[in-house]
Amino acid sequence: MEKSGFLAVSKSAFAQPFWLLSGCILVVLMMVPALALGDTVMSIDFAGEATIPTQRWLGDRGFELKRHAKDPDKIELFHREQVLHIVAKEPAFGMLTHEIDVPGAKRLRLHWGVSDYPEGVSYQHGVDNEAIMVYVFFGNKKMPSGEFLIPDSPYFIGFYLCQPGTDQTEQPYAGHHYLKTGRFICVDHPPEGEAAVSEVDLDEEFSKSFGISAAPFVSGISIEVDTTDADNDGHAAAFLRRIEFLD
Repeated sequence: MEKSGFLAVSKSAFAQPFWLLSGCILVVLMMVPALALGDTVMSIDFAGEATIPTQRWLGDRGFELKRHAKDPDKIELFHREQVLHIVAKEPAFGMLTHEIDVPGAKRLRLHWGVSDYPEGVSYQHGVDNEAIMVYVFFGNKKMPSGEFLIPDSPYFIGFYLCQPGTDQTEQPYAGHHYLKTGRFICVDHPPEGEAAVSEVDLDEEFSKSFGISAAPFVSGISIEVDTTDADNDGHAAAFLRRIEFLD
């Protein structure tokens, strides 16, 4: 099927924006007061206990697994060394979204990495898959999607890690939907298994993507894994330690 990033034709039946989902995968929120961490406005920590099943660990914190995240034969979730691991074993799609206002957030810092990149994928070449992507939504004004059956959405940017030699870094890519309000940006090319710390200036990336000088306030996040069109039997693996918003 034709792809379009956040809401591809193959995703449109279930990959709705965060205000339409009850929750999907891969997140535990730990609110940290800004005064305690200096320039950190909010920290989202994914560290967990390996002593209980990860699905139960997530459920205890109020999150519900959706789509292929409910099927461990397709997507496996586990903790190791205080890091949450996300493993797609075959062509699979999973998403978690969270509507949360983060006033004052000007920068985004991601502590993450990819253990196994999906093969044959590239936003530049229209195969919009990734081992892990973190979406940031801006403002609460919903903008037209451009498609009758696809819901309106605030502005959003999806930040992802890509394999060396595929997509360009810092290049905003557009999908087939949300042409005016959605972009996808590879922020780094870390080798497989190497932890990366990626930091982006949200105002700068928003201006580069949409031609607007200042980004609206952060109004939500989403975590996605999609290997539905990957060449290597759809397998991929990524890990996530922390998301930080900074002033």
